[in-house]
Amino acid sequence: MYRKKLMRACLTGLMVVTVATANVAPVFAAEAPAGTETTTSKASVVKAQFVDAAGTVVAGGDYFVDADGDGVFNVSELPVPEGYKAETVGDFFTKDYADTALQVTVDKIAKASIINVQFMDGNKVVAGGDYFVDADGDGIFNLSELPVPEGYELSLAGDQFVKDYAGKTTQLKVKAVKAATMKVVYKDQTTQEVVGEETLTGSRQDADGNYVFDAAVDFNIPFGYQLAVDYPVETLKAGETKTTECLVTARETVLHITFETQDGEVVGTKTVSTTSQGADGECWTFMLGTDFDLPEGYKLAEGVDQITNIQIPFGSTGGFTMIVEKEDKSSIVKAQFVDEAGVVLAGGDYFVDVDGDGIFNHTEVLEWVPEGYELATLGDFQVEFYKETPLQFSVTKIAEEPEKPDPEDPNKPEKPEDPDKEDTGKEDTNKKDDKKEDTKKEDKKKTSPKTGDETSAATAALPVGVSLAAILAVLVKKFK
Repeated sequence: MYRKKLMRACLTGLMVVTVATANVAPVFAAEAPAGTETTTSKASVVKAQFVDAAGTVVAGGDYFVDADGDGVFNVSELPVPEGYKAETVGDFFTKDYADTALQVTVDKIAKASIINVQFMDGNKVVAGGDYFVDADGDGIFNLSELPVPEGYELSLAGDQFVKDYAGKTTQLKVKAVKAATMKVVYKDQTTQEVVGEETLTGSRQDADGNYVFDAAVDFNIPFGYQLAVDYPVETLKAGETKTTECLVTARETVLHITFETQDGEVVGTKTVSTTSQGADGECWTFMLGTDFDLPEGYKLAEGVDQITNIQIPFGSTGGFTMIVEKEDKSSIVKAQFVDEAGVVLAGGDYFVDVDGDGIFNHTEVLEWVPEGYELATLGDFQVEFYKETPLQFSVTKIAEEPEKPDPEDPNKPEKPEDPDKEDTGKEDTNKKDDKKEDTKKEDKKKTSPKTGDETSAATAALPVGVSLAAILAVLVKKFK
């Protein structure tokens, strides 16, 4: 019991009060005053950035939100930078932005004022209306903030108080400004012909108030022409007038033609052009046979729809593809192939002269020469002479090559067959290998010295062998 009382006393003495202010330290009380309720702040800290329409961060940092501690806060709890209003609205979870900054889109609060002004040229109102001034809202604006009518300038200058213009129409005096003028005469550089002219009124001024004229920017070059030279920028004083000559050259109208077969093979290209001029929107027509021709040896492909008159807008460059095929210029001539006896062996009508020059060569009929013959008539011939009358080509029979003799030795006699020997059907086991025997004889022949007589040694020794056999037969008979 004593221990429980002691513990209760310790807890009461160590009670902590948390104050939700950044610059106040926690307070420790030995004992809470009578009648005081102890509370703890539940707010959370989140990160946020305020971004304008241009993507610029105009403010940001760590902010206390969610005072009730339910884990949800509203954008309205964040302190939007002065002069801005939040475009992002709604509730968000505090845990999502404890480490990652919430991007809040803001718009600048417009502080400009509206005044009503009339611009007076004498007693004449040349322009007027409501105009925004004083964008920073400090109550002061400059007269240069007003859009003065073109060709005029204000008689007054400097700063004005917005309040002096509020709720009424203020008349401001203006005076006409006499700008500089330039008359431009356009002349063809090649023909020296005047092709156009115009009068320009200065609209751009430099820092000194002089009017600037730039040929590349301000000049309106006549259609179909271009500047022939580069002109420097000219400046004229207010009210000054000048006439200048501008040299131009005609812009070419160009056509690039590609000639292709139906297989896509490019067989030729051609570029044609003209400096003829026409009105804006008009075209120049390039015509086949007049402005360009097909590649030599080709014609328009049959069965393909295509145009031969091609239109290109004046001053432009265009391209076009024409489909062509090889042109056959060959002719038909009559010919006969005649042998040495005057016999016509073959003949007929033949295609020759593929290039169409009216001449053909004997080589163009070689494939039709009768088999076993060769052409004796050679040279070039004119097509026109043989369209009706056949050209007679002389041909000669090709000599046959003699048969070559059998390379076997003509002196070697064939082995005679024994007519009395019975055919037992059995293989003669005593028969020597003919191949081996022939090989031995051949080797012996090679190693023997040549005498000029190619007769074999066995043939020469044959009579001697027959004589010895006869002697042996007589001796045997005698001793019986």
